[in-house]
Amino acid sequence: MTQRGPVSREEPHPVAPRTRTAFLVRLLSNTLSQQVERALKPLSLTQAQLAALAQLTFSEEGWLSGAELGRRAGVTAQAMSGAITDLERRGLVRRSPHPTQGRIQRVHLTEDGAQLLDRAQQLTEPVDARALALLTESEREQFRSLLLRVMTGSGCALTAEHVPGE
Repeated sequence: MTQRGPVSREEPHPVAPRTRTAFLVRLLSNTLSQQVERALKPLSLTQAQLAALAQLTFSEEGWLSGAELGRRAGVTAQAMSGAITDLERRGLVRRSPHPTQGRIQRVHLTEDGAQLLDRAQQLTEPVDARALALLTESEREQFRSLLLRVMTGSGCALTAEHVPGE
């Protein structure tokens, strides 16, 4: 029988299944996702497309590859490729070949894309506001900070490095 050494932290108490973090985050994610989809409907924009437009504004180089956009949005490269194709067809992004990496297409945000992103953010802001309405401003900041830390600890593709101001 192997003996365990001293534990530096308290052993976690068992958590009821209905209050487990993964379960609660999934429920919250599903609820917010449905509300965001409804908010974006007038713009004929999907959440993957919204994520792509938003991530392009964060890029210091002014472009991202489709694969990187997919990673940041939490969708497959194939799903993001379809999203980008639709955005390009609508004139919201443009693609250009990478100067040295022939297989990589650089995706750039257009002025029309930036304007639609602003509108989308206006339409989805009430979803965030409703979700956080019971928290004080301090609690909201703490919640976001803790959420980013949990995401980092979970290996989530979107971490503080992808969030401006963090």
